[in-house]
This record gives sequence, structure tokens and C-alpha cells, in this order.
Amino acid sequence: MRLPVWLTVPPMTCAPGPLATGAGSPEMRRLGRMARLAIQPFARRPRLIATDLDGTVLGPDFRFRPRTLEAFAAAEEAGVDVVFVTGRPYRWLQPLREQLAYESVAICSNGAVIYDLGADRILASETVDPGVIPQLLARLRAELPEAALSAEALDSIYTDPGWGQTNVLETSPDVVRGPLEQVLPADAGVVKLLVRQDGTDPGALYERVRELAGEQVSVTHAVATLPLAEIGQAGLSKGRTLARWCAERGIRAEQVAAFGDMPNDTAMLRWAGHGYAMASGWPQVIEEVGRTCPGFEEDGVAQTIERLLAEGAADAWTREDR
Repeated sequence: MRLPVWLTVPPMTCAPGPLATGAGSPEMRRLGRMARLAIQPFARRPRLIATDLDGTVLGPDFRFRPRTLEAFAAAEEAGVDVVFVTGRPYRWLQPLREQLAYESVAICSNGAVIYDLGADRILASETVDPGVIPQLLARLRAELPEAALSAEALDSIYTDPGWGQTNVLETSPDVVRGPLEQVLPADAGVVKLLVRQDGTDPGALYERVRELAGEQVSVTHAVATLPLAEIGQAGLSKGRTLARWCAERGIRAEQVAAFGDMPNDTAMLRWAGHGYAMASGWPQVIEEVGRTCPGFEEDGVAQTIERLLAEGAADAWTREDR
């Protein structure tokens, strides 16, 4: 897949621009309303498919199902780009590289990092304002004393001693352990702060962290069963980064099909002309998006891609025609 010019430059920090907004902002709502006016079904094949990973196309084993891989390959063969959009850090994407037979790009850490899977390198990044981190950590400690905190930076991971070691990320040599206020350098380049409090209702923790964080950062929730809140740059969302990425390639919202299942997918699903909430996903996401596809266990993304490609098969529309 040919990369746009802006993705061929070294990692950079991007200040929020016109699209620097969350799912509930006026700009993202306006874009979502415009997108939902698109013709249904696609008059032509989509130009781009953007999909979340966990719970959408990947199970707990972090493996694609065979039908999903076949659908991705068919889309690429038809000239439709496939972009992965995930809350996971780029370090966790090695299993994807091993399963895919083509080059692709992943938007990671809820939009904070753009990663070239084929070249194994970061293309762009957006970090949390370092000036707001100390006060935010102090507020979280005071109001959520039982919570464990972690910071995901571009080069390292910093975690409280009590942070659960549940993934290769937490056991890698790049992890620095200790009270976050003491071990996190001021210039670490934090792309995401995480707050975890075991034994707490996931939705309640998300709402409480959002209340404490205020407007200086963005807060989202990505794992249905895990009491984990994720904090990023103010205005950051999967939708914002995907919109910018598509704009650089001349791809309009109505030419994008997107799939997801959790609140961190909402901005992306509402921006895309054809955003699909997984039927197996978070109920509030289904309600906000208003369009669903079958759940993960039914290969819902693969089913929908197959249908979209079939609907556009009679149209002799290729990359060269665009």
C-alpha cells in the first residue's frame, strides 16, 4: 500500500487542528451527520476499511480468524486499503505482522501513534502535554488511592509496582517499575496514561477518571470487562487520526467503512460514512452509532466486507479510476 507523503517523515508531535476533537465535539458530530447521509449501500466499493482489533477481528489469542484474513486479502486485491485502528501500543502488534501477507498501517494507542507494520517503524505520534501530567497524577492519587497507574511512552513503559503483569508488554525489558511520579521522566513523550482499579465496575471507573481529568486530556475506555481508563492528548481519538490520514490521501468519509465495539471506537464509527458497531459490542456504542454488523463470533467484519465488495463488483472502479 503506497503511503501518503506525511507518513514518510520521521515521528512528529502534532498540535490539535480543526479535527482535534473527541466523539462528542461539534466538529465530529457534524462530520458524523454528513457521513450518515452517504448512499446506502455503497454506490461503489469503499476506498478504505478501518477496523478495531480486540473484540472486533481478534479474539483473546490475538489471532485473526481464517474468514477474516480472506476478507482482508480480497479487499486488498480489489484495491481497497485496510487500516487497523487500535488502542493497543505498537509493541503488541508483532503477531499481526506474522499473519498478514501484505503491507499495512496501524493507528495505535487510540490514535496517538501511526505505525508502519511492514517496515516496523513509527511514522507519526501525538503525546500528552507534559505540563498537565504531574497535576493529573496527583489528582488521581488523591481521589483513587487504590488504583494502579501506568504510562505508555514511545520508547518505554512506566508502571506502578502494583500494575498487573498480564501481557508481554508488562514483562518486557522496556518496562520501568516504581511509583509513576518518581520513575516517569518529564520528557518521556507519553502517548497514553492508564488507570486500573481491580474490583471496580469498568464503566464507573471510566466515568470517574473522565470527571477527574477535565478538559486538558482525553479519556476513553477500550476493554469491556477490565476496569481500565485510558488517557491521551486533549482531543485525541481514533476518529481524529483516521480523518486526517484519509484527508491526506483524498479519501472522503463516505468512502470509508469502519468497524469497532467499544467507546474508544465511537468517534471513528461516527466519522466514517459507513461505521458499523459490532452486535457483540458495548451497548452504548451500538446506540450511538445506529448501524451494526454481526458479532465477532459470527465473523461479522468478514461478512460485511464480503457484502461490500460484492455490491461494488459490478462497478469497474479501481485505484486507477479514482
